[in-house]
Amino acid sequence: MCGNTYLMAKEFYNNFSEHEVDVDLYRVKDEDIAKIAKIFPPAQDYLEDIKEIPVFANKDRILESDYLFLGSPTYFGNVSAEMKAFMDSLSCFWASSELAGKKLVAFSSCATPEGGGGLCLQAINTFAQHMGMVPVSIPNNLIPDISTSAYGLLHFAGESNDRRIDDAMKKSIEAVVNMIV
Repeated sequence: MCGNTYLMAKEFYNNFSEHEVDVDLYRVKDEDIAKIAKIFPPAQDYLEDIKEIPVFANKDRILESDYLFLGSPTYFGNVSAEMKAFMDSLSCFWASSELAGKKLVAFSSCATPEGGGGLCLQAINTFAQHMGMVPVSIPNNLIPDISTSAYGLLHFAGESNDRRIDDAMKKSIEAVVNMIV
């Protein structure tokens, strides 16, 4: 919505790339992205960058992957409608259990700690469990003096939604990547 989930995804992408891991960055289809950017001024900061990222279209790419990182802005304690539609589109793998055993890392951004971000992370993890995937828990002590949610990484954008990811979040993302590679 305001670019923070994009910034987190980009940080994951850059960290994996530095480790020479085969990594792709996609976005989900969002026909309202320009309309939302007009409503929320911070969304305009990265609108063009986000629009340059390809929309995910190759479901076979998921089958080739060991990990799937799903990030969504938090909408009323849940994932965005676009992320929910994307998750629903993967139901073609449900009956055959083709995603069983693949690992999933969840991340989100929300306005405040009371904004339902933890519920959004849980929704992503619930999706993973129903697909037979293994949600990757983020240890609370992964980084000294930085508290994390076991359900995934969560960024608080502030009431005006303009607080960007900071060095602590970048360190958290780097630590998650190092935990995996």
